[in-house]
Amino acid sequence: MKQSVFTGIECDDRRIASELQAMGYYDEYGSESQSAVSRVIDAVGNFVTWMRWKGEVGVYGCRVGADYARYMEAKVSA
Repeated sequence: MKQSVFTGIECDDRRIASELQAMGYYDEYGSESQSAVSRVIDAVGNFVTWMRWKGEVGVYGCRVGADYARYMEAKVSA
């Protein structure tokens, strides 16, 4: 990574660069190639997944073993 110069004082420049990195300044995000419709569909899918997880936590108290619990419920009700 290229060393950035902010103040000219080496230790201050390292401190500032590390704080910027911690804040995500140097993170490179993927190009915005998704359409608005695609982003909406992804958001709805994530929301539905979140609601399902919230329901499992409300019923079972945790997410650990939720797949097995759903399997057993399906087996009993079938």
